[in-house]
Amino acid sequence: MAGWRILSIVIACLVLFVVIEMMRRRKLREKYAGVWLVVATGVVVLAVVPSAALFLARLTGVETPSNFVFLLAGVVLALVSLHLSTEVGHLEEEVRTSVEETALLRCELEDAKRELVARIAELEARTTAPDNVNGLPEVERVSK
Repeated sequence: MAGWRILSIVIACLVLFVVIEMMRRRKLREKYAGVWLVVATGVVVLAVVPSAALFLARLTGVETPSNFVFLLAGVVLALVSLHLSTEVGHLEEEVRTSVEETALLRCELEDAKRELVARIAELEARTTAPDNVNGLPEVERVSK
């Protein structure tokens, strides 16, 4: 077996191990791990069965199998980039919505604070003037 095939198999197996370990430790979500598992499996297949790369290169009209593998790698990277770009756009929208909701809640909190301060000031004004007992709750006196 050629040295590059052994190296390809070792690297692909290492990628498989790292992806599975990251999934086990909850460092990588399943939807992203699937892409990397497929890529690593594809590299193992192309390394173990080099005639598959030759067949696919001829099928697609690419001159050499190595050029086909580079083309395939470029397509995979472009697809991953496109997917991550859509994810970033979605996350930006969620952040914007969360910031707007936080701003609205902050305004509501400030309004509630102002209303509470006004009510406290009104009650203090009522209780500081002993001559003016209008509006204060009645207190029952207990006789002994």
